[in-house]
Amino acid sequence: MKAKVLPIIATLNILIALFTASAAAQTKQKIVLEASVPFEFIVGNRTFPAGTYVFEMATGAPNITDRTGVLIVHGKEQKLYAAVATDVTRGHADHAGHKLEFVRDRGQIYLSTIYRHGNSAGLRVHTAPEAGTVEDWEESRVTTVNATLTSGGF
Repeated sequence: MKAKVLPIIATLNILIALFTASAAAQTKQKIVLEASVPFEFIVGNRTFPAGTYVFEMATGAPNITDRTGVLIVHGKEQKLYAAVATDVTRGHADHAGHKLEFVRDRGQIYLSTIYRHGNSAGLRVHTAPEAGTVEDWEESRVTTVNATLTSGGF
């Protein structure tokens, strides 16, 4: 009898684990922002011309306890696309609006960080020039572009 019960219990434990993992994964809703970027910029290994873009936080709004995320960028006017792994950066205070931060380095502009309104954590793109955080850059080398939320929260 014990031999018949153990496989059933093991199967139930596996099903419970799968449902729990599925429920946890569904609690993070992707965040979709839209912004008009008035200059050429780089994300990952792709250069995007000035235009209107959709920025998806595919792994949801980052929490300060998260370490990584995924950012998807695609053009509204042209068929341009990039998906990049990101780090999670921790700001000092909640952001007053949805915004994108760009840094200029050697004549090129890189998407550096993306923030959602009300969050102190943001997604930091790996391919941006390394200088710690955007706060470490000279103010003249940082550009902020406001974004609007199109889905995924308030």
